[in-house]
Amino acid sequence: MSYPGGWRPHIEGALCLDLRRMFESGALREGATMRGRWHWTTDDGEEVSAIGYTSTLDHEAGTLTLDYTCADGDTDERKPVTCTIGMDTVPCHYGGKRWYFRCPYIHRRALKLYKFHGINQFCHREAIRPRPTYASQRVGGYDRIMAQRWAIRRKLGDTFSDLCGEPSKPKGMHWRTFERYLERDNELAEREEAFLLPFLARLGMGMKDF
Repeated sequence: MSYPGGWRPHIEGALCLDLRRMFESGALREGATMRGRWHWTTDDGEEVSAIGYTSTLDHEAGTLTLDYTCADGDTDERKPVTCTIGMDTVPCHYGGKRWYFRCPYIHRRALKLYKFHGINQFCHREAIRPRPTYASQRVGGYDRIMAQRWAIRRKLGDTFSDLCGEPSKPKGMHWRTFERYLERDNELAEREEAFLLPFLARLGMGMKDF
């Protein structure tokens, strides 16, 4: 299925239907029919979106029916949508079973389905073309290296050093452990320099100018 607009959709911008959360909340229950309202909230508890649902499961398979409104791609008017999602189970190697959604478009099993803007049904992320991306995939190489170096300092509890020098050793950490973090930071610093050198060369500068 092609995504409207010709650009890659973002996973973080989609509504995520999480099978485990629905079981934990009682929205899905084996051998029962459940009805209710499923909603998404911000970290502050503010409701972002909500849908009605009906789930009917036996001990091996079932269906989840979702009712909501969706903006029309041409007119932007809201229209009612009914999304029916099949569900089935797979035996586990050590006994028991695991439940899965079935994508309405490609019928692939999934623990999570997504509702993207402009696509009517909840679906597996592999059903969308071009393939959706995560925020980490949209970060450039230089930014990703900097994020990794800051992450090392957070793991060390280091709130003093910056990326111009080496991280500080926390009290109580074994030197061998700290040296592994230090080695990784030095490796990332070399990669960071490799990204910067071509840019600085175009400006007629070098690393010694910093």
